[in-house]
Amino acid sequence: MSDVLLSWPQPAVACLTLNRPHAGNALDEALLGALHEQLQALAEHPGLRALVLDGAGEHLCTGADLEWMRRSRDFDHARNLEDASLLANVLQRLDDFPVPVLMLARGAVFGGALGLLCCADHVLAAEDARFCFSEARLGLAPALISPYVVRAMGVRQARRYMLSAEVFGTEDALRLQLVHRLVPAAELEQARDRWLATLLQTGPQASREIKQMLARLAGRDHLLDEQGCNLQLIARLRTSSEGQHGLAAFFERSRPDWAQ
Repeated sequence: MSDVLLSWPQPAVACLTLNRPHAGNALDEALLGALHEQLQALAEHPGLRALVLDGAGEHLCTGADLEWMRRSRDFDHARNLEDASLLANVLQRLDDFPVPVLMLARGAVFGGALGLLCCADHVLAAEDARFCFSEARLGLAPALISPYVVRAMGVRQARRYMLSAEVFGTEDALRLQLVHRLVPAAELEQARDRWLATLLQTGPQASREIKQMLARLAGRDHLLDEQGCNLQLIARLRTSSEGQHGLAAFFERSRPDWAQ
């Protein structure tokens, strides 16, 4: 079965579901490749009015897949650049998606999943969801997601949460403008349907034009320029002594040398 499932809850509404519930829908090469392929195909669909992004099972996405991270320890700089481009390409494709994107945040929304979250136009969060920029605990940086996250929550708040790698809840996520509305977990689908009903009252061409207008106002070209630097940064950190030690300590279930 595919790592990303496509369904059509309504004729003009597509839903992409991350489908690795046994692994917390963690991101790996296969899932990112499938997600990019689906986004690319759906972007060309003439009758599409909205896209929903969800996760199967308990979590939206727990971040990077453990086995993928384990394999990356042996990659050289060039291979790490190629590997990191998988997530960078998905983020760009989702951020540029031509119709409104709704994301449902449930369970854990960690690491790279927060980048996906910040590329959505509207985010509904289950009240018990939790969030974390976890990379610094591994001696890494949330480099590829940073342009989208900083655009959403601002540099000041990004400094606190990216540097501390602390877990935070939905009230903080709402305050930080990472999510738009909190609902009980059991009511997430009903809230989704209500938002879609409201959205489908708007002009489809107007929606597409508004997204393009807002991208220009937000300085999309500058954002894309930053990603070249961020790709180099994450590739460098993955092969650094600190990054290698942090990943090794994680897999050995030990404390890295810097942890007090």
